[in-house]
Amino acid sequence: MTRAPSHDALLGGLPSRARIAELILSSHPPRDTYVGWQHYRAHCGLLVPAPAISSQQWSRIPASRQYDYDLYRELTNANLPLQVTSMHDKVGKLIRRRLSGNTRKKDDPTRAGVMVGGWGNYGKTASVCAAGAVFEDQWLKLHGSLNPGSLPGTRDLHAPVVYVSTPVTATPKSLCASILGFFRAPIRKAAALPELVRQVADSIHDHGVKALILDFTDRP
Repeated sequence: MTRAPSHDALLGGLPSRARIAELILSSHPPRDTYVGWQHYRAHCGLLVPAPAISSQQWSRIPASRQYDYDLYRELTNANLPLQVTSMHDKVGKLIRRRLSGNTRKKDDPTRAGVMVGGWGNYGKTASVCAAGAVFEDQWLKLHGSLNPGSLPGTRDLHAPVVYVSTPVTATPKSLCASILGFFRAPIRKAAALPELVRQVADSIHDHGVKALILDFTDRP
């Protein structure tokens, strides 16, 4: 005789109601800030959907947990995990290979980049950010979470990866402002473009930036 699975077995991985409410009500800082990027890097991939069950199995769950299950499934369905596809793998390998080569260059001032194009909602941002997060984890582990190029006595933020979201109509000045905004750096309203470029270059150097992700949105 086959024994029906217990309630606990059916609800494996389902958080408590208090935890579900916390996940729904919680907010996160914008990813195009240092704090927001660190939050993304620490939490990406942690929202795992509850196991799929049949309607017959769902009917055997206590009524209170039926509501919890439905609520959590709605939450995870609205925040689907990144789908691993052949194109995602190809983009990730290319970015990791390019970053590996760039971080090993010494005297060459030119660093090659990667441009990922495609239609909206095809996973471009998700794939690039995932690769950037993996690179930062590896870079911090390699250097013991310290900035190898920092000056003694300073406490600059160590940001191996910078993510900037900007519209396709961005100007050089607004792009510089967006990069500086990642660090919440003060910007003079009357600053000319050369001054902003120098400030961006100094920030990238001082914060130990190794990868700059420019996300040009395809819709206003």
